Amino acid sequence: MNNRFFGVLKMKKRPRFRVFMRWFFYSLVLLILYMLMAGGLFRGWQPILIIPLAVAVSMREKELSASIFGAVCGLVLDIASGGLFGFNSIWLLPGCLFASLIVSHLIKSNLLNFIWVNAVICALMALTDFFFKYALWNIENSQLILTSFIIPAYLSSVVLSPVIYIVVRLISKRFSLYEQYHISRNNNDNEEIV
Repeated sequence: MNNRFFGVLKMKKRPRFRVFMRWFFYSLVLLILYMLMAGGLFRGWQPILIIPLAVAVSMREKELSASIFGAVCGLVLDIASGGLFGFNSIWLLPGCLFASLIVSHLIKSNLLNFIWVNAVICALMALTDFFFKYALWNIENSQLILTSFIIPAYLSSVVLSPVIYIVVRLISKRFSLYEQYHISRNNNDNEEIV
């Protein structure tokens, strides 16, 4: 009786620990990408790898948590780029919600689907970035800014995004609740047979 009781307590603690560790590692990757972006890898423009991170996590998580993580990634992106606080959150929150919903209802979460969903979200964010920061205000040489800074930054984000997807997939699989449930269920079935 006592062993069964303590076994139930252990099972209740493990899912919380797995969820905590999964979000801890997602946040750690976000912090590393923030430091890389704020530190400056390239001269003049930076790949914006925070967007693929938000999309990759959204494709592996539920809608509410994906939206919140997208908003947090948008705020971190605003801090790293020195832009208007909350501007990127306005676009990443519905983008991450879209990614999570489309994966839960229409497509599978794999690398090919991630690349095109990420490319669509990056293209929309590049357009809003250019329109609201440069074109709307008739800034001089805005076409040069578009071709020299905005397009290379967002295009490199799409090109480098498979690395981010693989890291997020490894974290998600390692700390998945489904795996833990499946393993414990098989172990319980084996115990009943014996």
